[in-house]
Amino acid sequence: MRRLLNYKKILTFVVTCILTTGVLAVSLKDYDNSSIEAKTIAELQEQKKENQNSIANLEKELKELEANQAEQQAYQKTLQKQIDLMQENLRITEEELTRINGEITATEDNINQLNSDIAVLEQNVSDNTEIFKQRLKAMYITGNDSLATAVLGSTDFYDMISRVEMISKIADHDSDLIEGLKNDIDSLETSKNALETEKLTLEMKQGEQETKKAEFNENLEGYNSAMKKSQEEIERLKYEESLTEQQIAEHEAQFKKADDEINAIIEREEKKKREEEAKKQQQQQQNSVQTKPPAGSSVTPSYSVSGFSWPVPGHYYISSGYGRRWGRLHAGIDIAGGGIQGASVCASKSGTVIGVSSSCTHNYRKSSNCCGNGYGNYVLVQHPDGTVTMYAHLQSVYVSYGAKVTGGQALGAVGCTGHSTGFHLHFEIRVNGSAVNPQKYL
Repeated sequence: MRRLLNYKKILTFVVTCILTTGVLAVSLKDYDNSSIEAKTIAELQEQKKENQNSIANLEKELKELEANQAEQQAYQKTLQKQIDLMQENLRITEEELTRINGEITATEDNINQLNSDIAVLEQNVSDNTEIFKQRLKAMYITGNDSLATAVLGSTDFYDMISRVEMISKIADHDSDLIEGLKNDIDSLETSKNALETEKLTLEMKQGEQETKKAEFNENLEGYNSAMKKSQEEIERLKYEESLTEQQIAEHEAQFKKADDEINAIIEREEKKKREEEAKKQQQQQQNSVQTKPPAGSSVTPSYSVSGFSWPVPGHYYISSGYGRRWGRLHAGIDIAGGGIQGASVCASKSGTVIGVSSSCTHNYRKSSNCCGNGYGNYVLVQHPDGTVTMYAHLQSVYVSYGAKVTGGQALGAVGCTGHSTGFHLHFEIRVNGSAVNPQKYL
C-alpha cells in the first residue's frame, strides 16, 4: 500500500512538470526566440523587467515627441508672425519705390519737355541772329548815315516825310529785333538752368531709388529665408523631390516647346513693327513731309530696362529663382507663398499685349502638363523700350491681344495651369529676345 502511494506521488509530480513546461512553451512561443529555452525562470523574469523598462523609456520618448510637435506648431506660428511683419515691410518699401519711380518718370518728362523747349528757343535765337546779321549787312552796303542823308536827298517835302517815316520804322524794327533776340537768349538761359535743376533732382531720386531697391532686396532675402522654413514650403519641396526623372524630362521638353512659341511671337511682333515703320517712312517720302524734329527736341527715351515694378503686390516669396534648374535655365522667377491663389497679377511696366494664352482650365497642382503648353495660361507684354515681360500659370486672363496696358494694371490672377507643382506666378523679363534675371530690374 505504501509503495502504491509513493508511485502515485511520483506520477503526479511527473505530470505536473509536463503540464507546467507546456504552459510556458505556449505563453512564450510568440515572444522570444529559441534562446529562451536555454534561460532559467530567473533569467526570463530579468528579461521581462528589462523589457518593461524599455517600454517605459519609449513612453517617455513618445511624450517628448508630442511636446516637440507642440513646440513645432508654436515655432511655425511664431515664424508666420515674423513672415507677416517681413511681408508688411516689403509692401511698405514697394510703395516707396512706386512713388519714387513716379517722381522719376515725371522728372524725365520735364527734362524731355525742357529739351524740346530749349531746341525751339535755340532755333529762334539762330533765326533772329541771322536776320540781324542780314540787317547789319544791308545797312553797311547802303551806307546808312542816318536822318541827315534822308533829308538832303529828298526831292520835295513829301518825299522827305516818307523817308523819315521809313527810317523811324526801320529803327523800331531793329530795336524790336534786338530786344526779341535778347529775350530769347534770356529764356534759353532760364530753360537751361531749369534743366540742370531737373537733372540734379533726377539724380537725387535715382540715388534714393537705388537705396530703396537695396533695402527691398535685403528684406526680400530675409523673407525668402524665413519662408523656406515654413511647413507649406517644406511640403512643396518634398512634392517636387518626388518627381521622377521621366517627369522632369517631360517638363523640360514642354517648356522648350513653349519657349520656341514665345520667341516666335516676339519675332513676329518685331517684324510687324519694322514693316509698319518702313511703310510709314515710305508714306512720308511720298507726301514729301519733313518730320525731323529740331535738334535736341526728341522725347524718345534712351534704351533702358529700369522702371519695372513687382508683378504680384503683397506676395514676395521666390520659390524658384533665375538660373539652372533641373538641367536647364529657369528663365524667370517663381513668385509663390500662402494665399497667393487668385491674387492679382499686374503689368510690371506699361506696354502692349503681344501674346495671350487663356484656354487652360486645369487649375490645380500637377506633376505633368495638361494643355499642350508648359506655361498654361500666360500674357506677354511688349514695352516701349523693346523689352518683353511674361506672366505664366494664370488661372484667368483679363486682357486680350493688342491691348494697351499701364504699369500696375491687372492682367490676370495667379493660378496653377500648365505644368505647375503649386500655385505661383512665373515671371520673366526678356531683352532682345533673351531672358535676363528679373531681380536685377525689379
